[in-house]
Amino acid sequence: MAIASVRCPVLAANVIRVTDLEGSVTRVICPEYVESTGSCRRITNLENGGPLSRLLQRVAEDTLDQRTTRCRLH
Repeated sequence: MAIASVRCPVLAANVIRVTDLEGSVTRVICPEYVESTGSCRRITNLENGGPLSRLLQRVAEDTLDQRTTRCRLH
């Protein structure tokens, strides 16, 4: 198991990522992360907004080339 502090582009802050021995993410420790759904509350709230809020979020996350909005924790 490894614990790492990683940058979250949505919060513009660091969160804690826990991985198993194979490198798969097992837990994200973040006040906005909903573990039961695997989603970010802040992204979910933005998706309920209009097209401009969704575009701005995707620009901030650098995910314009993807079909869905994701919170990537590299």
